[in-house]
Amino acid sequence: MIQKILNGKVAVITGASSGIGKAIAKRFANEGAHVVIASRDIVKGQDVVNEIVDSGNNAIFIQCDVRREEDIKFLFEETMKKYQYIDIVVANAGISGGKERVIDYDLTKWSDVLQTNLTGAFLTMREGFKSMVGKGGHIIAISSQAGIEGYAGKGAYCASKFGVRGLAHALAEEGRAFNINVSTICPGTTDTPILKASQTNVQNPMNVDAVADAAIYLATLRGNALVRDIVLERMILQ
Repeated sequence: MIQKILNGKVAVITGASSGIGKAIAKRFANEGAHVVIASRDIVKGQDVVNEIVDSGNNAIFIQCDVRREEDIKFLFEETMKKYQYIDIVVANAGISGGKERVIDYDLTKWSDVLQTNLTGAFLTMREGFKSMVGKGGHIIAISSQAGIEGYAGKGAYCASKFGVRGLAHALAEEGRAFNINVSTICPGTTDTPILKASQTNVQNPMNVDAVADAAIYLATLRGNALVRDIVLERMILQ
């Protein structure tokens, strides 16, 4: 019998009802993890759970809006009650914010993007870190290629994803003493609902499974190695 590489591990994944989060959740579950699907969308979140369970794997759903501190605390409290430990946290939830010049951006939309993408990641990683103290674990933050270089019309999104990388790098330094490994994945243009919402016309976007592969690598990293960022760039197909 082939040993699954995440057998018995507990993984909490935010924004797991679609796109990259869903792909990571299904991949982790296929590798034997107990997956906690966190999302604002009850219907889509439960659909992902049903897909995973129907395939013979383990998952539960907990409704969570990452912008709300009480929701994030509830997510981790309920997970700890059920499993007693958490091995992997993927801070993935995010929104696009559309495509507008910085000078045309209003404060409400700016705040919504930063609250979801950056504050949501902060709350997720903070509570995930607390749950791992004394045991260790892996925290994976989903940033973006837009967290490495700026793009016109994507000012708020870029700012939020640069912030995610900076936060993860700082937390990685703090995690050394606790055996908590913190990394980011920075995908290029990927075929997700966020891509459609961003009004970006790109041929041959990456498949979400490529990001799930990177997440598996980070979640199974052994020894005292630390990977700060994995950058995935889209191949230009001729």
